[in-house]
Amino acid sequence: MVSKASTVNAKVLRKHVSAFLGSRAPHRAPLLNILERVIDQGFPSVLFGGTLRDMTVYGPSKDPRDVDVVVDGASIDTLAKLFADVLVRKTRFGGLHLNSKGWMIDIWPLNQTWAVRERRAGEADFEALTRTTFLNVEAVAVELKEGRRQVYSSGFFEAVGNRVLDINLEENPFPELASIRTLLTAAKFQYSMSKRLARYVVYHTNKIPLEQMVSIQLSHYGIARLNEDRINHWMRVLSDQLATGSSLRVPALKPTQLTLWDSSKEATQLENDHNNQLPIPA
Repeated sequence: MVSKASTVNAKVLRKHVSAFLGSRAPHRAPLLNILERVIDQGFPSVLFGGTLRDMTVYGPSKDPRDVDVVVDGASIDTLAKLFADVLVRKTRFGGLHLNSKGWMIDIWPLNQTWAVRERRAGEADFEALTRTTFLNVEAVAVELKEGRRQVYSSGFFEAVGNRVLDINLEENPFPELASIRTLLTAAKFQYSMSKRLARYVVYHTNKIPLEQMVSIQLSHYGIARLNEDRINHWMRVLSDQLATGSSLRVPALKPTQLTLWDSSKEATQLENDHNNQLPIPA
């Protein structure tokens, strides 16, 4: 649950979610149709993570690049059948990747969340879900069901208010990907990092060849936002800042907007994940 100090922020986010889900913008109809299917099935479900972070920062008028939905009480097979017409693939995280006319949606059962499954976050509920994210600025969930939507948070509002990235849950199966996502998030929002987080990123990034850090981006995103030179430069910047005690920041990236859907990107993702493919039900 959110703390009393975050009540106002939670109310604002709840209003943003309601405004977004109530949008009549024609281009959002394919996405909202997917979310309505979940609600109509009666499954307890939430919007989760970066979608809500961006909504908090930018408001409900900005379109998210992708959307994360977590469902309680539904198996992966049930979800696969429900979304057979838009199902692209099964993800390595135990969920489904959907494409609804250009909108990218990742949806998965609550009990398939890695940290929940591995019992790293406590009980399998939506409050525990917010304790499973690597970064504090993604530690938030809001119920989809219309009404007084419950907001769950683990330090999310404090992180956004202070503009400081920190580790929410350090244990995760993909530390190099977590490091890349940290760098991209820090650059996008120009948030500073805690010493703990900066040390984590420097350590895990320097453990493997730079070309592998590029390959990780291609596998996960279908595009490399950070090339070897930029990663190398940013590691030097962070290392120098850690040594001197100055503010831990990375330079801003030039503003870029990924398209909502790119067939070449999906082809790359499909090729990388072909061994984890989920047959689309008839």
